[in-house]
Amino acid sequence: MSINNNKIWIISEGRVSDIDLRRIAEGHVTGPCKEYNISDMGRYLLNPNPIEIKKKLIGGEIHYKQGALKKIRKAFHKILPGSSKQRENNPIGSPDVIVSRYKLQIPPMKDTHLESHLNQIYDQLRPYDSVAKKLTQLDPHQISQIVGICEDVGGNYSYLKLQGSIEEKIKYLGNFISEKVGVILNKAYIADGLFELRGYDFLSYDPAKTFKLITYNSEGDPKACVLTDHNKIDFYLDDIHLLKHMHLLEQSLKSNPSLSKAYILCTEGQATPIKLFFNRKLEIDYSKAALPEIYQDVFKALNLELNQKNLIKPILNYLQIGISLSYILLSDRLEDRMFTDISVLHDLRALEPLRKNLPHVYSAVVKRAMISEAGRFYLLDSINGYSNA
Repeated sequence: MSINNNKIWIISEGRVSDIDLRRIAEGHVTGPCKEYNISDMGRYLLNPNPIEIKKKLIGGEIHYKQGALKKIRKAFHKILPGSSKQRENNPIGSPDVIVSRYKLQIPPMKDTHLESHLNQIYDQLRPYDSVAKKLTQLDPHQISQIVGICEDVGGNYSYLKLQGSIEEKIKYLGNFISEKVGVILNKAYIADGLFELRGYDFLSYDPAKTFKLITYNSEGDPKACVLTDHNKIDFYLDDIHLLKHMHLLEQSLKSNPSLSKAYILCTEGQATPIKLFFNRKLEIDYSKAALPEIYQDVFKALNLELNQKNLIKPILNYLQIGISLSYILLSDRLEDRMFTDISVLHDLRALEPLRKNLPHVYSAVVKRAMISEAGRFYLLDSINGYSNA
């Protein structure tokens, strides 16, 4: 498949904006405003509003009420010698965990009728799951709380807050056990450098659809906002530093055909995207590995001896940033097996020692670098494979 790096894009270069932001923005706007175009995908990544994703509900954590006698025993255990260790071995009032062991999963299929038929058979088998029987044996009057347990892609587990009364929570578990349920997250940016992608409809991605993003100063602090089609405030960015992530992702898409192809697979429905991660603590030790392909090419073009690689390898482990896209391939029939594409970007500042020792190498690599508001980086390496192979 031919790759058009311009098909998938995140953010444009900035330019001075002619929009009078003082009339529509909160606070005191000072100085010139800078304007960017962002794609619908970029808007999703920056949006601070909640998103909904799907996770498989596999069970629940049942918390029972503590009677007066249990409370007294618990108080005595707190003051008795060695009570801490005893509570760990036999905790009083610890919740019961009910988890489905029914692991049948229907992988995504191109034949929607076949997929629907198999799902109907799956639904008919669910009442035979042991969880259904355990739920009917619960006494709501003895339960103080029920928390759902979900299984995520890759076998990771998370809690799900259930709404309603105890009876309603038991009924919810019975109705949706072993099914995918909606889970609300605060926003797409869920942790340091980590974005959740399952809240975005990649099939609806249109590269021609653009939004305006404006950066400005307000009372000495840098701010940014995204506008609607009518130049009204759509939302403000919670963290202005997220713009650097957008510029780095844009650079990766332009410089790494493998990453660009992975995004195209997602927009064409051939892959299901899961996570986007910006990692500044990569565990790649290039001092013990072969030179990356970019340096092998440079050495060959300049007809340099490979023994000079010892001058290069030590600097490759500094000022790296990895940009990884994790997704599930539709063609892969193994359940929950994530494929990951990683772009390793290298900051040109790390190459300063080469200016004097290997100026020709330095010059050749600099020509391959791209400059953006995130800095001057070049693609050091491209890595891909199954994360749990």
